Amino acid sequence: MKKITFLALMFIFSNTVYAQSWLEVGLKGGGGLDFLINKNISSDVTHTSKFAFGYTCGGKLGWNFNDQHAITLDVLYTGFGKNYEYYTPNPIDSTKKNFYTKSFNFNALDFLLMYRHVKNASYFEIGPMVSSVKKASATDDQSGSKFNGDISDQLVQKYYSAVIGAGGMLAGTENFRVILGFRVMYTFSDIVSVDGQKYNFPSGNKYSTYNPSNPISAMMVMELNYDLGFMAKSNCKKKKRSFLLFKNR
Repeated sequence: MKKITFLALMFIFSNTVYAQSWLEVGLKGGGGLDFLINKNISSDVTHTSKFAFGYTCGGKLGWNFNDQHAITLDVLYTGFGKNYEYYTPNPIDSTKKNFYTKSFNFNALDFLLMYRHVKNASYFEIGPMVSSVKKASATDDQSGSKFNGDISDQLVQKYYSAVIGAGGMLAGTENFRVILGFRVMYTFSDIVSVDGQKYNFPSGNKYSTYNPSNPISAMMVMELNYDLGFMAKSNCKKKKRSFLLFKNR
């Protein structure tokens, strides 16, 4: 029975893929807000989180099984940032506080494998993302701060996230589409390295217990998609299938 079920599913999948499937390529870019989830910093009265903006840009390669189901591979270059205002006691007058601002940002190369479901020119997507940190820097207007300049050693070199999104087509032709969507990314793994944990990055304050730092990004993303080619079935008895490039579907 299991074999029959498996063969039936494979038959359905095969016919779905070849019935009206096509390959698409695209460019995409967008921007939005970045957040950093850290329980210690959230409860630290000396630190106040400020808005920070991020961006993403790159390309995609998508395989559409039919008009409703697709798998896409996105390769994106992303910028993540975080800003804080904080204070320290005034060494001369204990009733006063010295206020400072600091921020850190890093760039990463993201690889996303997304499942996309399309219905009535709208879509929903979900999938995993793996990111490789390329460079990172920080600024702190407090003199003598150890978090100034290059902070690559304070962050891990690779981290993993989940991405969910939705959107719809703004305009298009038979082979070209302009799509606007909204994506939310949440990183499961701690982005602070072992060295960063020793220095209590990013706050610099020592806490009774350690809590991880997990980035979240919420972005509007625009896509420019072009149908590169599609699977076609011949009319002969053998029903051969071939991949046609730069043709109308």
